[in-house]
Amino acid sequence: MITISKKTFEGKYWDYFILICRVLLAWQFLSFGYAKFFDDGQFGISPEELNKPIKDLSLFKVMWYLFDHNPFKIIIGICQVLCGALLLYKKTVIIGALFFLPIAFNILIMDITFMDPSMVNGFASRLSYYIILDFLILLYYRDRMLIIFKAITGNMDNKFRHPFGMYLISPVLAVLLSLIPVIPVVLFYLVAEPDEMIHALGNAWQGLTKATQHFFK
Repeated sequence: MITISKKTFEGKYWDYFILICRVLLAWQFLSFGYAKFFDDGQFGISPEELNKPIKDLSLFKVMWYLFDHNPFKIIIGICQVLCGALLLYKKTVIIGALFFLPIAFNILIMDITFMDPSMVNGFASRLSYYIILDFLILLYYRDRMLIIFKAITGNMDNKFRHPFGMYLISPVLAVLLSLIPVIPVVLFYLVAEPDEMIHALGNAWQGLTKATQHFFK
């Protein structure tokens, strides 16, 4: 006679429950992500609404219109489909669950901010429920999550000891580093449109001078 202990039953129960959570979250993202690959998919507003002044449209309709443009829509769709696939595959479920959180939180914040009051409660509560399920998935794999956390937070010593002076000049060097991608653009326009570029550089220098003088007053 086969006996099943309470511990074994609870282990299998939670294992099945987590599997169902993975399938549910994956299906939601796969379906919504797939819909974004088509013009008549998730986003967009009617021609009648397009003819209205923007002040007569709700924030939700404005958001729905803006989100119907690429590459935004297609990138979000790809991310959702990828996340759904990662949740289904056992070896990548943790990556999928972590990937799910920033996407879901962004959608939740946008729903709360832009949706009509009559809609926000239903959508926000359902999405919050999905986020809780995702946290339960991560909790189920907490042993591996602890390993990951320790791996990315432990032993973060620098290869070389940084002198104190390096910390003092690092903000200045960071500003110079941020200017590197500007150099080829400036050189291009100095050749293509020299007068306009010289005028723009002059305005930038004047603005920088005024800001510096104001800072040291």
